[in-house]
Amino acid sequence: MKIAGLDMYFRLPISREIGLGKGGISCSVKSLTHVLTKPEGGHGVILYPGGAAEALYARPGQYRLVLKDRKGFVKLALKTGASLVPVFTFGEVDLFDQIQNPLICRFQLFFKKLFRFTFALPLGSGFFQTSFGLIPRRKPLFTVVGQPIDVVRVENATQEEIDELHQKFIKQLVNLFDTYKYEYLVNPEERILELK
Repeated sequence: MKIAGLDMYFRLPISREIGLGKGGISCSVKSLTHVLTKPEGGHGVILYPGGAAEALYARPGQYRLVLKDRKGFVKLALKTGASLVPVFTFGEVDLFDQIQNPLICRFQLFFKKLFRFTFALPLGSGFFQTSFGLIPRRKPLFTVVGQPIDVVRVENATQEEIDELHQKFIKQLVNLFDTYKYEYLVNPEERILELK
C-alpha cells in the first residue's frame, strides 16, 4: 500500500528522499496510474482527495471534507479498474487547530490560487507544554474502513459514469460517518459531515 502526497514534496531533494523512503508516491496521475496498473496487481494507494485545501477547513470538532468537485480519483479508478474504499478517521480534526487570522487566511488563499496548493498553519502542542506548537495534540484516533466499491475498468469514461461512481462513493462515506459517529464522537447527534 502506497501513500500519495503532493507532487511538490517529491520535487524537493530532502522531502523526496524521506517520502520515497517511507513508501510514498506523488499524487500525480502518472505515478498513481503506474502503481495501480502494475501487471502483478494487488497494489493499492491511500489518497486524500481533499488535499491541502481540506486542511484549511480543519477545526476541532468540525468534520468538513473537500470532495464535491474532486472527481479525478474517480476518473482514475474507472480508467484503471481499481476499487474505491471509503475510509474515515474520527478525531483527526482534533489533533490541530488553525491560526484564526484574516490576513493569514487571505495570504493562504492567494498562495493557493497562485501555486495550486497551499499550506496550513497548525496549532498543536509543544515539547514541554500543551497550549501551542507543531506536535499533534494527544487525542485518540479511530479509523473505520467501509466496503470496497468494485469498479469496472472503462478506458474513456463518460461524465455520467464518473458522476454516478462519485455519488456512490460520497454516499458510502457519509453512511460510514453516520454509522460510527455514535461509537467514536462526543455529542454525535450534533456532529455532521459537511461536504465542500
